[in-house]
Amino acid sequence: MTLPANFNDISKHSFCVLPWVHRFVNLGGEVQLCCTAEEHSHSYIKSDSGKLINVADGFTDQQISDTAHIREIRKLMLKGTWPPACERCRITEQCGGSSRRSHENHHFKHHIPWILDNTDAQGRAPVRICSRDYRLGNLCNLRCRMCHPRASKLMLEEWNQISRRRLRLKGENAYQLTHMDWFQNEQLWDDFAEHIHDLEHLHFAGGEPLIIPEVLKALEICVKSGVASRIELTFNTNVTKIPQKHRDLWPQFKAVNLLCSVDAFGALNDYIRYPSKWKTIAHNLDTIDREHNELNLGWVSISITVQIYNVFKLADLIEYTQQRFSFIHPMPNLVHLSVPDYFNIQFLPDDLKNLVVKQLGDLSQRLKLNEMSNDPNPLDGILAFMQLSNHSPYIMNEFRRITSVFDQVRDESLICLVPELAGLMQNEAGKSFADRWKLFKSQVAWLTGRIRNRF
Repeated sequence: MTLPANFNDISKHSFCVLPWVHRFVNLGGEVQLCCTAEEHSHSYIKSDSGKLINVADGFTDQQISDTAHIREIRKLMLKGTWPPACERCRITEQCGGSSRRSHENHHFKHHIPWILDNTDAQGRAPVRICSRDYRLGNLCNLRCRMCHPRASKLMLEEWNQISRRRLRLKGENAYQLTHMDWFQNEQLWDDFAEHIHDLEHLHFAGGEPLIIPEVLKALEICVKSGVASRIELTFNTNVTKIPQKHRDLWPQFKAVNLLCSVDAFGALNDYIRYPSKWKTIAHNLDTIDREHNELNLGWVSISITVQIYNVFKLADLIEYTQQRFSFIHPMPNLVHLSVPDYFNIQFLPDDLKNLVVKQLGDLSQRLKLNEMSNDPNPLDGILAFMQLSNHSPYIMNEFRRITSVFDQVRDESLICLVPELAGLMQNEAGKSFADRWKLFKSQVAWLTGRIRNRF
């Protein structure tokens, strides 16, 4: 098999190494294609009987790799056809951005000849899992506004206060979210140990991985097996803690990379990522920047989930990172929020979208981002993503409702932190018949779009 020379250029192809070399296990033990695709239903890997595969079911890596589902994804990619699960990378490239696909193809390019030589016409290939991504449960010390009890079990009570009745989590569903134990399944750890000599990259997110005991278990297995020095670690962390046990283990690995989830500067970050304290976050970022050699850090980047709450204040955090650090990457990683819809910048009114365009254009000029590197301007990617959908009165009505409940429960005020959103929060659409009819049509359009995207 061969690939065209430009297979990794933006929007030129769909090939990605991950279905061959990567295993992603999500928060509930679900096996999915990768974390970038996790929001898409097609990313949940199914057995040949049609059942969604969970680690608790005891499937081996070989059995998962041989499923018709994964084989079909591989065949589509080799033909240059985008699999349905890969919509997020496709959109990122469509918007001119650098996708997860292109990054992983570059990182694992040394495996591509092996992939092409060892994949048959049915999409089968030997197991070579050199990259693993584990979300070992939903233990977390934060309750971020855009989060869900699935990722932080501390969110459960507030989730049931802000959610529509049909979405509230009660009974068995609530119990399962607060008593996850799939990561105690022996098959998971047997496979981990069996294929550990193929491992080059190990990624953890959460929950908060730096406080999850099973993350330490995985690191200790790597050290005891004598392979840690060949493995690169990455973590998505909220930077609220840098535990001593991690400090002791990290120098034994090839390198450790951190994606620090910080969504705004100062009080707005604490508002979004409640109940974090900016003083602690800033102190830990300074420690990471100063002690990167002692911590065996290869690279560190701040990762911003761009959403309605912070899109008007991106400049504050980006300019802080530009001026503050010598080791942490000066330009944060900008990740557009897709769900929940009510925090998605695509559904903002046009006047607020125009304000975002002006603010980010001014910021880009101040930073001269186009002159910093050959990479696409990440702010341009955010603007392109924002314009992919039109304003939705229904979704913005949900934004007002949910934000108001959160503010009441937590005794906070969005308008005090983001005055640009004052008009949106005070909009009382739906009072007249014309407003109610407009809201109804908007809801129908949103539901139609959700159904279309699902299938």
